[in-house]
Amino acid sequence: MKLFWDTLTRSEQTALAGRVGSSCGYLRLVFNGHKKAGFSLAKRLEEETGGAVTKNQLRPDIYGNSTDNAA
Repeated sequence: MKLFWDTLTRSEQTALAGRVGSSCGYLRLVFNGHKKAGFSLAKRLEEETGGAVTKNQLRPDIYGNSTDNAA
């Protein structure tokens, strides 16, 4: 997840934050593992990143592991 965030330009980070209703600072903390995305933020991030970052990666405690959903 950190790699995804780090590959975005500053303007792409700002645009993503706006689309999900968050700030660049908070998303940076989420993508670097210092904060947890809430239930709805995790869903919005998955949608807005086109699945590059999944809600399962962000919140396995809520959504389970990605491999759990494949079965």
